[in-house]
Amino acid sequence: MSGYGAEPALHRVALRDATLATALVVAAVWAGSRAGRDLDPALLGYLGATIVATFALTWRVSAFWRRLPSAFYGRALLTALRDPWRARTVFHAAAIDLGTQRFIAARSRTRWLAHLALSLGTLTSFAITVPLVFGWIHFAADGQDHYRPVVLGIVLGRFALDGGAAWLAFHALALAGGAVAFGATYFLTARLRRRALPGVTDPGHVLPLALLLFVALSGLALPASRNHAELFPAVSLLHEAAVVVLLVGLPFSKLAHVLIRPLQLGARVVRASTEWSACGMCGARLAPSVQVAAVQALLAARGARLAGHLQQCPPCRRRSTAAAQARLLGARFHPDLVDTSPQARVPDARPYTFGKVA
Repeated sequence: MSGYGAEPALHRVALRDATLATALVVAAVWAGSRAGRDLDPALLGYLGATIVATFALTWRVSAFWRRLPSAFYGRALLTALRDPWRARTVFHAAAIDLGTQRFIAARSRTRWLAHLALSLGTLTSFAITVPLVFGWIHFAADGQDHYRPVVLGIVLGRFALDGGAAWLAFHALALAGGAVAFGATYFLTARLRRRALPGVTDPGHVLPLALLLFVALSGLALPASRNHAELFPAVSLLHEAAVVVLLVGLPFSKLAHVLIRPLQLGARVVRASTEWSACGMCGARLAPSVQVAAVQALLAARGARLAGHLQQCPPCRRRSTAAAQARLLGARFHPDLVDTSPQARVPDARPYTFGKVA
C-alpha cells in the first residue's frame, strides 16, 4: 500500500483486526468463565468497558503498526526475533527499555522511580483485575478460615485467611494502586510546577494522570469503606465510573503508548544492523541507509519531492534553508521587512554564505 489511497485500506485492515480481537476476547471470557457461570455480577460494568476498549485499542494500535513508517521498524523487529543471536540482543534491550526503563534514570533517579511505579503499578493492576473480571479466577470459601482459588474452573489448593498467601492475594491490588498513586502524583506535581511552560498542562497530558490518580485513590478507598454501609456504595460507583472512563478513553490517550513503545526495539535493530549514510554536505554520520531509503520512498509515494534534502544532517539543512532565504530576500531574513514594490532596490544585496553553502 502506498500513497493516499492506502489510508482507507489500512483502516479496513485495522477494523478487521479489532473485530477479530474482540471476538476472541468474548470467546475467551465465555470459555474461561464456564459459559458465564463464574462471572461476578458486580463486575459486569468493568467487563463491558474492557470489551469496548479491546475493540478501540486494537483498531488504533493495528492502524499505527501497519503504517509504512511503523511497519518498517516492525518488520525489522520480527526479522531480528527469528535470529536466535539477534533475538537475545532484542530481549536484553527490552529488559532495559521496557522493563527497568533505565534510560529515564539519566534524567532523574526520582523521576525514574516514579515512572517505574506508575507503569508497573498500572500493568500489575490490569494483570490482577482482568482475570477476575473475565471470570477466569475467583475464590471459593472453604469453611470459615480458608479459601480455595479457582482458575478456569479448576480448584488449585487452599490457603488460610491468616496466612501470607491470603494477605498477598487480598492486598496485591492495593499495593499496585499505591504505586500508581505515587507515580501519578509525582508527574502531576511536576507538570503543575512547570505550568508556565507551553504545553506542559495541556489536557492531553494532565487528564490521563488525573484519571489514573482518581482510579487509584478510589480503589484504595474501597477496602477502607467496606465497613461503612452508607459510604461503600457511593465509593464503589465512583470507582467503577472512573475505571470505565479510563478504559473507554485508553485508546485515545497517551496511555496507549505502552503498546507502541516496542517499536523502539525495532529502531534499535535498524541502528545496530545496517550501515549508516553520511551527510552529503559535511560528511557527518546521518542515519541508517535503509531508514533514509524508506523515508525517501514514503515521501515520494505521498507526492513529496525533496531532492537531496534528506541526505543532509539537521545542521546542514538549517544552513541550506537560511542560505536560500538569504538569496530570496536579499539577505534580509524577515519577509515583512522586504519592500517588494517595483521601485524598491536593495543595494549590494549579496547572499550570506554558511559553511559549504555558497
